[in-house]
Amino acid sequence: MKITRAADYAMRLLVKLAMLGEESQSRVLSEEIEVPFNHLNKLTQLLSRRGFIATRKGKGGGLRLARDPKSISLMEVIEAVEGPIVLSNCLFQRQNCRFSAKCKVRKTLCAVQKQMKAMLAERTIHDMMIERG
Repeated sequence: MKITRAADYAMRLLVKLAMLGEESQSRVLSEEIEVPFNHLNKLTQLLSRRGFIATRKGKGGGLRLARDPKSISLMEVIEAVEGPIVLSNCLFQRQNCRFSAKCKVRKTLCAVQKQMKAMLAERTIHDMMIERG
C-alpha cells in the first residue's frame, strides 16, 4: 500500500487546523503546510463533505476542524481520500483471484493488513499534532 499525496496533504491540513484551534484562510494554510492551493481546494471540498472540516465562504471566511482531533483516526482520513485500505486486490475482491482457494500468501497478507488498519485506526490527528510539537 502506498499513501498518496492527496492523503498526505489531507493529514497535514487536519493536523495544522488542529494545531491552530481556530478558523484559518485557505491561502494561508496552503502556504504554511506547503500544499498547492488548487489541491487544497479540492481536498477542502472532500473533507468538508465527509464532515472533517467546516468551511465558511466569503470575505473573512475560512476553514476549521468540524470534529475533535482526538476522534479523527488516520484510517478514516486515508479511506476518505483514497477508499478502502488494502495491501492486495485479492484481499478486497477475493472472487477476482484465481488462486484464492489455494493461496498460501493470502492468510499472511490478511493478518498484516489487519494489523496495519488497527494501527491506523488507533492513531489520531491529535496524536500527530502532539508529535509535531
